[in-house]
Amino acid sequence: MIYSFIYFMLFLVMVLGIWFIVPVKWRQIWLLVASYVFCISYGIRSLCILLCSTIISYIAGIVLDKIKYKYPVGKNALVCLWCGIILCAIPLLLGKVGGYSVFAGIGISFYILQEVGYLVDVYHEKCCVEKNIVRYALFIAFFPKLVSGPIERGNDLMKQFYDIPGHSFNYEQAKNGILLMMWGYFQKSIIADSLSAYVTTVYDHWEGYTGGTICLASIIFAFQLYADFAGYTNIAIGAAQALGVRLQKNFEQPYLADNIKDFWRRWHMSLSSWLRDYIYIPLGGSRKGDVRRYVNLMVTFIISGAWHGTGLNFIAWGMLHGIFQVAGNICSRFLKGAGKRSVAGEISKRVWVFFLVDVAWIFFRASGLGTALRMVFKIIFDFSASKMAGDIFQSLHLSIIQVLSVFFSVFLLLVVDLLHEKGVSIRQLIGTKPLVVRWSCYMGIILALTFVGIQRWGIEASNFIYTQF
Repeated sequence: MIYSFIYFMLFLVMVLGIWFIVPVKWRQIWLLVASYVFCISYGIRSLCILLCSTIISYIAGIVLDKIKYKYPVGKNALVCLWCGIILCAIPLLLGKVGGYSVFAGIGISFYILQEVGYLVDVYHEKCCVEKNIVRYALFIAFFPKLVSGPIERGNDLMKQFYDIPGHSFNYEQAKNGILLMMWGYFQKSIIADSLSAYVTTVYDHWEGYTGGTICLASIIFAFQLYADFAGYTNIAIGAAQALGVRLQKNFEQPYLADNIKDFWRRWHMSLSSWLRDYIYIPLGGSRKGDVRRYVNLMVTFIISGAWHGTGLNFIAWGMLHGIFQVAGNICSRFLKGAGKRSVAGEISKRVWVFFLVDVAWIFFRASGLGTALRMVFKIIFDFSASKMAGDIFQSLHLSIIQVLSVFFSVFLLLVVDLLHEKGVSIRQLIGTKPLVVRWSCYMGIILALTFVGIQRWGIEASNFIYTQF
């Protein structure tokens, strides 16, 4: 499915229209069919991988449940669990580690984590095994979250599918879902895409720019990535909400975090919680002393880096976050209770955390580890702030309007996040205004998105940064 504003909204309207007129007993089947139509729009290969993975994990869950029932004590169930996990992970490992592009199906990194989490939860009896193949397949393939998550849990999402036949149309729910989608498309199309040209040009030709220009591009990339991925997530959550399904949050003002641990509580929350529950805690978490805790943190973050990509730059990105968090834990012991909290102190902590996160983003965005190290070296030893203006207006050929749009985009993201941090919902705030004001806001966003959609007719979901992971 082309994930542009126009195409996807038409698709969602069709799904909603048919969903509310089909007999209630067919609603789950219709959502599953729609999800497979959505998947096949990315190619028949994506659908084949999704179907095979779904069947394998479905059978593995049933076999695991039977073994646990028959042999409640012993290693049989554990062996079955590991066999199921390995079988589920084979396509992902072959695609990412082995480099076999035939296994590179859309959304594979996300739904395989869902399958693994489901099997582990069945093993630990935190989730009941699902024997209804339609409901289980819908849990894996549900189209709003298929491409890039959020990474859902069986207990949370499948339970909601039990209630689908009884759902009736809820205007407020559908309206709020569509409004959230429009904000997501605004984040992606208007903000992220306006920032991407500068970032791409500098990172693709970094040798020709000063360290100051590279530094500015890295800061802008932090906001581009945030607007891009948060935009996708809001589209997914909004589309699901319009259908009466609740997906979990993925972002909570991450650049307002006051330490690295807090950042990971706010950034890609579904992945962070997955890594915590299925990697960090099984390794021992913080239960076996500080040294083991720090080792577990490093292993978890290295795995996080490897999940994003097998290049050494992604491993380095994960290691950096592990080091930052270990260092933060150690320093917090010495600084605990030291001094009184002040506004300046709170701001400086957040700026420091953003600085650390942004240093790590250089490794995430660069084409390789060597490139990232050379870019950092250039930022340190060839900053040359005086040449930044020349780079921006001469080498990059940007107009003053384009530069202002970049800074306005970053400013808008910060303002919205600050309001959300204070508990102010933009959608609810607009909803309290007079009808003319409300619809002026709605129509302004719709017209802007439609204009951008017409200009970029045919842009696909692969242009969302996280679809490559």
